[in-house]
Amino acid sequence: MKKLPYFFLSGVLCLPTLRLQAQEKPKAEERVKVSNPIKVQIVFTEFEGEKKISSMPYTFIVIADEKVGGRDYSTSVRTGVRVPIELENKEQKITYLDIGTNIDCGIKSEDDGRFHLYLTFDRSAIYPNKSSEGERLVASPGGEPVIRQLRTVESLFLKDGQTSENLAATDPLNGHTLRVSVTINVQK
Repeated sequence: MKKLPYFFLSGVLCLPTLRLQAQEKPKAEERVKVSNPIKVQIVFTEFEGEKKISSMPYTFIVIADEKVGGRDYSTSVRTGVRVPIELENKEQKITYLDIGTNIDCGIKSEDDGRFHLYLTFDRSAIYPNKSSEGERLVASPGGEPVIRQLRTVESLFLKDGQTSENLAATDPLNGHTLRVSVTINVQK
């Protein structure tokens, strides 16, 4: 009989520990991130007032959650032309200026199903110095070409299939508006 109260007492002392263990929530499993190929489409559209003048789409694949060379940007697009520029330096008479579009893009998948896009745009173009009717438009005092430039760094959160028109900029010389839209689609 002496063993029964001791056994009962030890059971009561262990009871709070059992309750604590039962009340503790199991640790949430860490989400395993799988590298998803994601198709990104970026469209630069230029407007003169409400009239669309041009639309330039760029489509490429980005692997989500991938770093290259320690950078979050895993995909780079470089397209354009190299324009010769005369120099007055006697050793070197000509150099080249890159004109076109540069895009850097990286994507991180978020726990809520969205994707965090890191984008850098660098877009340049030569202003025409005459219109189709021969009217003088834009030129430097010496007649050299004038280069327009758009540079931006963007950070967006998008869901699969979502489009965002995240940037609109007005050209200070001609008043044209440039709009940039970004669409992502997860590739299965």
